[in-house]
Amino acid sequence: MVFVLKMSIKVTEKDSILFLTIDSPPVNAFSSSDLIEMCDVIEEHSFDAKTSAIIIENEGRGFSAGADKKEHELDNDKLEIINDYLWKVSNAIYNSDIPVICCCDGFVIGAGFFIPCSSDIVLATKDSYFQMPGINFDVLVGSAHLGRLIPKQKVREMVLTGEKVPAEHIASYGGISSIHDDKESMMLRAKELAIKISSMERDSIKVLKKILNSNESIDVNRAFKKEQQLTFQNKKNLLD
Repeated sequence: MVFVLKMSIKVTEKDSILFLTIDSPPVNAFSSSDLIEMCDVIEEHSFDAKTSAIIIENEGRGFSAGADKKEHELDNDKLEIINDYLWKVSNAIYNSDIPVICCCDGFVIGAGFFIPCSSDIVLATKDSYFQMPGINFDVLVGSAHLGRLIPKQKVREMVLTGEKVPAEHIASYGGISSIHDDKESMMLRAKELAIKISSMERDSIKVLKKILNSNESIDVNRAFKKEQQLTFQNKKNLLD
């Protein structure tokens, strides 16, 4: 079964696996409505006994270019709304009762980076890269989430410089489970993992996810809220 949300998020269900495909040409940028729809679908299926795993993937040349600048670049209120929805999507993925596998093909930029950072397992193609260019636009959120995939000192370098980091580098830190030559082989591995997970006792998976989440050393939700607060205060100061 396939249905489409806002023409930018395709949803497919097959063999108890839910596939979310980001498909919003040309760069898969997220609008606030995209994030709302994604959050609703993830939350709905997270507690559906018929769904055993979620795979998030992309069409086109990149996973996501982040938040749609046309929607927020001249309006701080809209930026705050997008950030709130981004936080909700991240929480929906992270707190899902079932594992979420994120498959990144191409660029993963800004708000798009939050999706793999909140997922349980991350796969990528060899030519993929990750970037947090917010410093160039005075948007200072994201560092708390990055700490789930990469070491703290690398997080500092990424957010302070806005430079691109190849997927293979993040894999070397343990943040990406495997690197693949192409999307086809990546998706094959994702399906293998999802099928393996679906063979496990669902209640055990649910409890294990709660244990893994409780082991985090920092409160990412609280840190992200602080990042938002400081971003908006900084933008206000720049305008004064």
